[in-house]
Amino acid sequence: MHDIPLIRSANQLRSRVRSWRAFGETVALVPLQGGVHDGHLALVRRAQRDWDRVLGAIFQDPLDRPADLADDEYCPSEDRDAEALDREGVDALYAPAPRVFYPSGFQAEIRLPALTSVLCGEDEPHRFDGFVRTMVKMLGQAQPDAVILGARDWQKVAIARRLVADFDLPVKVAVAATERDMDDIAISSEAERLDAEGRAVARRLFRVLTRAADEIAAGAPADPALDAAADALADAGAEVEYLEMRDSETLEERSVVDEARPARIFAAIRIGDVRLIDNVPAAARG
Repeated sequence: MHDIPLIRSANQLRSRVRSWRAFGETVALVPLQGGVHDGHLALVRRAQRDWDRVLGAIFQDPLDRPADLADDEYCPSEDRDAEALDREGVDALYAPAPRVFYPSGFQAEIRLPALTSVLCGEDEPHRFDGFVRTMVKMLGQAQPDAVILGARDWQKVAIARRLVADFDLPVKVAVAATERDMDDIAISSEAERLDAEGRAVARRLFRVLTRAADEIAAGAPADPALDAAADALADAGAEVEYLEMRDSETLEERSVVDEARPARIFAAIRIGDVRLIDNVPAAARG
């Protein structure tokens, strides 16, 4: 059982946020998709550092998969997720039903092709449509001071920051450092599916990316360093979907590091039927 208040509609959400603001309190939104794990709880802890109230939000966008509208009204792991967020001290949980979040006749679309058609979106052009829709609606409904995203999903960070800038939204997009297990594997629902053999391969990912970043920061040419990193992962048994250095803000490809334009090295690999993503900053050494 849990005691966390459950909010089901935008009107209830606005009322709750107004009650907090009446006491001069700041609000941070932590959007989730269910299946709460330690990586999600790291976002909560990041929010608690700088904002007075933490609003968790769990919603699985159904518009990419219309058949889901006839399935569970709420996220199937809602009770378990609510208990975990309650233990972590989240002040309220916004968990609207799909039919409430997307009323009949909803048809708005927002496109950010430069950010959504690269990396994880290169082979799946609509991969981030649900994230964009959900982010815009939740920011409009909750009007928080900040929204907290994880560094593991840096592509979403870049997308959210572009949305905030393009629509002049008075909200800060804050980033929580990637939560890792003892093997330096980024914690995710996908990583939880790895068997012992898969973990032996997955633990190479962060180390290989870090080594490439260090080499490039020391002045090594980027392309050979990235190629060597991809080869090392392939030799370990991973299928490398991409391993690229890109601008942290625009996600444009980069071949050199520049302190004035931060970059990151991004990778996605498959180990059997498990897909993992990760990224690390790339910075020049002075």
